[in-house]
Amino acid sequence: MSGRHATKHAGGHRGALRKQVAGRLGWGIADQAVSSLGNFLLGVFVARLLGATGLGALGLAFLAYSVALNCSRALSTDALMVRYSVSDHDARKQAMAASGGVALLVGAISGVICLLIGFGLKLHTPGSEVGAAFVALGIVMPGLTFQDSWRSAFFAAGEGAKTFVNDTVWTVLMLAVLFGGRYLDFGITAALLAFGGTAALAGLYGIRQSGVLPRPAHAVGWLRRHSDLGPRFLVENVVLGAGGQVRTLIVAPTGGLAAAGSIRGAEMLIGPVAALLMGVGQVAVPEAARALQRGDRALWRLCAGLSGGLSAMALGWGAVVLVIFPLGLGELVLGSVWPGAHALVLGVIVSAAAGCLHVGPSAGLRALGRADRTMQCQIVVTSLFVGLAAIGGVLWDAQGVVWGSAIASVAGVGIWWSRLAKSRHEYARTTAEGAAV
Repeated sequence: MSGRHATKHAGGHRGALRKQVAGRLGWGIADQAVSSLGNFLLGVFVARLLGATGLGALGLAFLAYSVALNCSRALSTDALMVRYSVSDHDARKQAMAASGGVALLVGAISGVICLLIGFGLKLHTPGSEVGAAFVALGIVMPGLTFQDSWRSAFFAAGEGAKTFVNDTVWTVLMLAVLFGGRYLDFGITAALLAFGGTAALAGLYGIRQSGVLPRPAHAVGWLRRHSDLGPRFLVENVVLGAGGQVRTLIVAPTGGLAAAGSIRGAEMLIGPVAALLMGVGQVAVPEAARALQRGDRALWRLCAGLSGGLSAMALGWGAVVLVIFPLGLGELVLGSVWPGAHALVLGVIVSAAAGCLHVGPSAGLRALGRADRTMQCQIVVTSLFVGLAAIGGVLWDAQGVVWGSAIASVAGVGIWWSRLAKSRHEYARTTAEGAAV
């Protein structure tokens, strides 16, 4: 083959690879859009039928749900995405069965905890909507974690279309039940039972899609085999989830509820960026693992492309918000919250754009199996995030919280990328030494 033809062939191969990666990323974004729509419509349903009290109870239940999902993913499917995205079909199916079993067990344990909290609240405060919400969540939690496990399993297999179909089935079933519930005496308990019950049905449909039956009996073996990843991912996921909640606790006493509302309003304006970030994040680790099979340079290019592309989109949407929303759209969307949110939106945009630059190195480190370094990075960056937000809140109220968070996000870029560069060099050296032997 001539040099020109070889170059053309290599270029065509790279072009085909880019199309495949783009297609899988596209399924991740589409799936996130469906999931976000379902959660949003559930919130709208509860807000309209049950009012502010019901919406507040739903928010607390969703906080517990997000904690359980983070724990389930850390112990079950995060290792699946790292170690089985490039494995053979049979090995991946066995891994899917074991990780699905772990997800069911984590859901069952989380469900028991929610039931205890719910019954305790109901005993302490009869008629408590929060207690009712936790009881309902406890009943359906195993179905929720099990359904979520298919998302990672299908993405690890490069079958994002199946994830999209599964989440679409869940959303359609949930909306059908909620719509029917409009004509009944539908309370927070029934709404959450509908949310989790339809998730369980979608989880059962996942068995048909995959041909894999979850095996809780294999859960202990799975946890033992991946003990170098699971506990570290658990710490990382919990720290990441707790960071945002701690910031909310900081804002309220320092700046008041109005300041917290203004920050929330500014964050809502960049909601499309958050949805895009979560969609790509679902697929980033399997794609990084596949890139690593082609070498550490391919991994580096993928990580840089993911981070750079996301950050550019965040800045582009930020420009739209800064230029167009002051012309009346901002007030239309946020009403009386708009003036306070408008004053904070630039800092939120900077924070979001910098946060997008963390995605690539986080995925790259996970693909390299460096759970120790992802945990370290997450702890350091989240500590900066909370600490600088707290200092900023004391000195400058809501503006200080937002810009403290932004500075922490910018500093985090250097922390994440330096760790990836170091791990990449270590991997390249170890690979070269292995080849020499």
